[in-house]
Amino acid sequence: MGITWSMAKRLGLLWVIAVLVLVLTAHGLRPEYLPIEALTAGVWAALLGLGAFVASRLARWGHAKSAAVLLCVAALVACDVAVVVDSALIYDGAGYWTLNDGVGLPYAYAPLWYPAALLPWSSTILGVDQASITAGDLEWQAEHIVPVAMVLTIASAIFVASVARALFGSRQTSPALRPGRASS
Repeated sequence: MGITWSMAKRLGLLWVIAVLVLVLTAHGLRPEYLPIEALTAGVWAALLGLGAFVASRLARWGHAKSAAVLLCVAALVACDVAVVVDSALIYDGAGYWTLNDGVGLPYAYAPLWYPAALLPWSSTILGVDQASITAGDLEWQAEHIVPVAMVLTIASAIFVASVARALFGSRQTSPALRPGRASS
């Protein structure tokens, strides 16, 4: 229970910070975006927390490598889903913005919005060109997706590092092999 409670506290703190930074970086502290970004960060935190919980169980059962991989995959999936939720809420839910020429969000490419935001210099992501991923509206990607993707990626990295340290960093080396001790 100790590691789970510790993870929940870390994730809760990162959630609060992420909400505030998301509103600041993506929307200039406009209060109408606070509920949207709270929900976006909530989705991210729930998915990341679930992944961390399962990873902690795997680590306790002796599957440390699988736990580490799962933790990283959970972070990527959590960011990806949160980016989609954020855009869906802002564009389709609240109707604050529309894409160029009023086209709808390209939900067919939704799983690619996050990696495309992190790799904007690439002309294609998994064989799909940026124009298709963004429905030809690169401003949408730059102003809405990139800030959310960057904030959640950094928050995920901080969380994964702290959980990984808690899960795997407590292993002690043999007293005979510790630095400063001569082995015979």
